[in-house]
Amino acid sequence: AEAEQFENQKGAPHDQTSTGPDIWTEVRMLRDMVVEQKVELRNMEARLREKEMQADDQKLDLLLTKTKDLRARLDASDKQVEEIKKVNVELRVDLENHAAQLLSIEARVTVGDSELQLLTRRMDDLQAQNAAQEVKLASVIDGMNTTESRVDSHIKENAKVAFYAALSDSQGAGPYNTPTVLKFIEVFTNIGGAYSPTTGFFTAPQKGVYYFRFTICGHTAKGLMGVQLFHNGRSIMFAVALELNVGDELHLVLPEEYAIFDNETNHSTFREFLLFKM
Repeated sequence: AEAEQFENQKGAPHDQTSTGPDIWTEVRMLRDMVVEQKVELRNMEARLREKEMQADDQKLDLLLTKTKDLRARLDASDKQVEEIKKVNVELRVDLENHAAQLLSIEARVTVGDSELQLLTRRMDDLQAQNAAQEVKLASVIDGMNTTESRVDSHIKENAKVAFYAALSDSQGAGPYNTPTVLKFIEVFTNIGGAYSPTTGFFTAPQKGVYYFRFTICGHTAKGLMGVQLFHNGRSIMFAVALELNVGDELHLVLPEEYAIFDNETNHSTFREFLLFKM
């Protein structure tokens, strides 16, 4: 319509001569510009529709991707839920087992309480019995102490003291450069244990009269023969009956340069016995 109107205008007579620019040229230029803009507008609309289609495709792809991710997450969540269910089942089984064990323990504790009460009563009975037995034991101990005292007194009243020992089964002793205590180590009798073969000393266990005797044998090849009897460190006579107090000591000494002989026949001996108490 616009082109037809334009052509009509173009063919119309001009009654007057225009002194300005050619208006029709400008009109044609404007028309061309309008046509170009319409074409460009159509192109832009086409590109816009293409962009919209691409945007729709991208939206669809994004939606599909999100859907896949969501589905994967849902699957993972389902697996976790299944695992949680399995764990819950196991925990429930463990809880039931623990509950059963707890019930069993409670039952045993109940039985244990009963047994403990029974044991406590038995313990009380035993303690009472022990107390009674301790009283009896104390009485028995007192009786034993009394009996021991009587026995000790009886032993002291009827004690016997005696010993008999030989020098040795070797070739005797001496001569030495200094006086030497003789130790009669072959002990045949030692009633009362008053003689010590380790030291050669006799120690009086009680006050009384004691009889001492010794025999010696010499060896002509070794010179002088002899011994000395010492009472509490003092030399006394050779064969004696002595009054001794408790703790008095006697022993034989081989003088300097003297020698005595002995062998398995026991030629050199030392003996003692208690005559009577005082």
